[in-house]
Amino acid sequence: MKHWRAQLGIYAILWSLIIGMVTAGYLNLVNWVIDFIWADYLQYMGNMKIWYPFVVCVPLGFLIGYLNKKWGNYPLTIEEVLTSVRLKGNVDYHKWWKSFLLGLLVLGAGGSVGPEASTTVLTSSMINWLGDRLRWSTFMAQQSAANIWRDKMTPQQLASAPRFNELFHSKRERILSVSLLVIIGILGAAIIFKMFPEEGVFGIHHRQINWQWINVLTAVPAFLVGCAFGRLFVRCENWSALIVDTKLGKVWQGGIFGLVLAFSSLLTGDILFSGEFRIVPFTHEAFSLSISFLLIIAVVKAIMTNLGFAMGWRGGTIFPAIFASVPVGVACAMALPGDMHINAVVVLATSLTVILEKPILTIIVLVLLIAIELAPVVVVICFLTGFLIKKIPQIR
Repeated sequence: MKHWRAQLGIYAILWSLIIGMVTAGYLNLVNWVIDFIWADYLQYMGNMKIWYPFVVCVPLGFLIGYLNKKWGNYPLTIEEVLTSVRLKGNVDYHKWWKSFLLGLLVLGAGGSVGPEASTTVLTSSMINWLGDRLRWSTFMAQQSAANIWRDKMTPQQLASAPRFNELFHSKRERILSVSLLVIIGILGAAIIFKMFPEEGVFGIHHRQINWQWINVLTAVPAFLVGCAFGRLFVRCENWSALIVDTKLGKVWQGGIFGLVLAFSSLLTGDILFSGEFRIVPFTHEAFSLSISFLLIIAVVKAIMTNLGFAMGWRGGTIFPAIFASVPVGVACAMALPGDMHINAVVVLATSLTVILEKPILTIIVLVLLIAIELAPVVVVICFLTGFLIKKIPQIR
């Protein structure tokens, strides 16, 4: 029995490392695909800026629509994955490839969504599969000799296998074991990122902040603006789901949105993609733009993200929500007295908390995006917004 448990531990450690490496590899693959398709568009100006999005977005849009019609609505969202875990206790990892391919296709086509949805499906599917292998191996070891490295699971055997929690002698052992496997997975991801480094968006940023008492007063209108835009972003999601004509068919929906997305890129190329790698550079450029143009960018970005999702261009909305909130924050900061960066961060933190309804997640994401000196402002605003959302649901 000791020999079997040691083999089980080695198997779990090895596959946790692989899961981390595959997750990081997928994120790198997304960036490589986008760079392969859009490198010339992103680097050069001229007539290519006008016609190139039409050449890419429209035909790939029809392909996205066709695959949505054939396979269903993929990739699954983070909320759909979490709902499946809550209701069923697991994720159907047999269809992971649908989220993988459609997620990669939407991102490569320039969709205004992020990779977090397809990445979550891919990673959670692998984790669920590993848990099933460990459960199955435990059951088979009690019945007869089984090789965890090469033998296949059957649905009947898996149905008879113990629950994952039952594999451990105590809750403390389960927490320590799972924590160790998570750390090993992170190590696997770090190995891939080290071997194949990509430009990162997260990090510790510094900026000199001109702290002024007037910012305590300007925080009130900035907070209200952030609430208003966060509410608008959420409403765009609901409105998009209502206005999309289901009689049109998924193929035409995908192609038509590709055309709409290409037209919107004539306003600015930042409407394309999630905006993940443009958030920090855009904050430096935004202060040179007019308030009206900034607000137009924000609204169009919010519409394109949510309308595209409703028309089959599915993916994550966290980074697009951040990017759409940045120009609103800058526009508000330019109109108010005091330090502009403080005003902008108040709007950004409020808006994103309203959209995500997760103050802690918002804090973690923003602290790695903005100047670390503004972290106290982010913490206060996010928790305040989260508290008010619970007390006054109409805010969202």
